[in-house]
Amino acid sequence: MNILGPTKTFALDFDSVLADTMVIWVKEYNERHHTNITKNDIYAWDISKILPITPEEISKLFNYVWEYRWQEIPPCEPNQNSTIENIHKSGFRISILTRRERPTVSYVARWLDHHDIFSDDLIFVYDAMPKSEYPFDFILDDSPINLIDITAPKIGILYDQPWNKDFQWPFRIKSLQSAAGIVLGKDKKII
Repeated sequence: MNILGPTKTFALDFDSVLADTMVIWVKEYNERHHTNITKNDIYAWDISKILPITPEEISKLFNYVWEYRWQEIPPCEPNQNSTIENIHKSGFRISILTRRERPTVSYVARWLDHHDIFSDDLIFVYDAMPKSEYPFDFILDDSPINLIDITAPKIGILYDQPWNKDFQWPFRIKSLQSAAGIVLGKDKKII
């Protein structure tokens, strides 16, 4: 607790919220399969329903991208480090909450350092425990499955991506800056 009262926590997913991982994942897929797909072609969460690739191959490719191409992965938007720092300075704990396989953990930490992104916590989820069970007041995630179990007073915010367009959610944003407006109570309008 600080002088102003209890600290609230803003949790952020990592892949496709901070790190635009799918941009490089798709490039690697194209190189291996001699195709020309883009991130926008990934219109469903289950990639194996769109592309001729198994879930195991999807995971292996994801791990490969993080191990060998992590420095190529761009941020989802410019200046997100400043936005996160401003939210933190407004009294929020910043937790990065990401589900992933252990071999990619060190690359996530390197990527965050490389892009100067602050967090109070960096939480790696390895099992099937829902993100809704973790302590936060707000969460920003691109996966509908990570938001559906959230109950008040927690608030889930959906980060708009091609694979979640068909999911109806009351708090959908297109930028971290828009999420900051919701978290800080300055913007009630959702795009």
